[in-house]
Amino acid sequence: MILELLVSALLAFISVLAGGIFIIPILVRSGFIEQDINKLSRPMLPAGGGILLLFGIFIGVMSFVFASDFIIGSQINSYFLMASFVSVAVIAFIGFMDDLMGSRVRTSKASLKSISKNYIKFSGGLKQWQKPLLTLVAAIPIMTINFGSPVVSLPFIGSVTIPELLYTIVFIPLAIAFAANSFNMLEGLNGIAVEMSIVAFSALALFAYHTQQYSAFGIAMIFVTSLIAYLYYGAYPSKILPGDSLTYLLGAGFASVIIIGNMAPFGMILIIPWIVEFILKARIRFHAHSWGLIQKDGTLKSPHDKKIYSMTHLFLRTGKFKEWQIPLMLAGIEAIFAAAAIALMW
Repeated sequence: MILELLVSALLAFISVLAGGIFIIPILVRSGFIEQDINKLSRPMLPAGGGILLLFGIFIGVMSFVFASDFIIGSQINSYFLMASFVSVAVIAFIGFMDDLMGSRVRTSKASLKSISKNYIKFSGGLKQWQKPLLTLVAAIPIMTINFGSPVVSLPFIGSVTIPELLYTIVFIPLAIAFAANSFNMLEGLNGIAVEMSIVAFSALALFAYHTQQYSAFGIAMIFVTSLIAYLYYGAYPSKILPGDSLTYLLGAGFASVIIIGNMAPFGMILIIPWIVEFILKARIRFHAHSWGLIQKDGTLKSPHDKKIYSMTHLFLRTGKFKEWQIPLMLAGIEAIFAAAAIALMW
């Protein structure tokens, strides 16, 4: 099983790297371009990075499904793999639709070099109340799986059985919608979502393997290798901007791995930084920004002065850090919670 998974994960990695060569020019030619406001030069970059990541995940999951049906056998549930991918694909489409409605830049007969001087940026996109409702749709494929009455092991409490109907009708859709929208909130600087997610999915993969949840282990590993490959395009300085299509995709993937692997308590610890982000932005009715204002020396400062309405503001409020440093520090914070989750739940 390990060999087949490694091959599938490697195919996902290669697909993201190679896919960027073809997908990025298509986005540019389509005029699907945004301004990277955290740079002094304000470069215009292709947006919608979730499409690129989804391509790699598709190749990885489909190759793993093939291996599970023809080679591995009973250790892997291909139905779980397919259901999780459909959920991820549906929510990536919803995110991409939001990107199309709210962030697309259209140009007339301008060359790529002059795009930054001649563009019209259409504001809009999905409304705040529409996003969580639409993300509930992505839970339907996972809800079709009969998990029975899952038994959840809680530290210091013991095993707790969740009623089947409650788990299917309430827990699953809320988990996917909350994770997708929370991941979407903590973004705005090159690499934040990707670098933090690499840590989170790596921890999920490790714990899933330890608990012999091999289907969840396979999905998590494919996400890890796809994200590592995406760093080539998405880390500072980015060649492509993520958009809602990527952040929604990561949140839905995170929730899917937790549900399929029956790892809810473990996942709740991992997602704490995103829960904190949700609470911080709820204080200002979700009108805060996670990005920064660029200074002449390349450092960023918060658009909200010393107030903290986002995890990024912990660093932006000082005005001492450059853009590439903040995602690394947030990934370090996620690594601390991953270590805590492993220590508590192993």
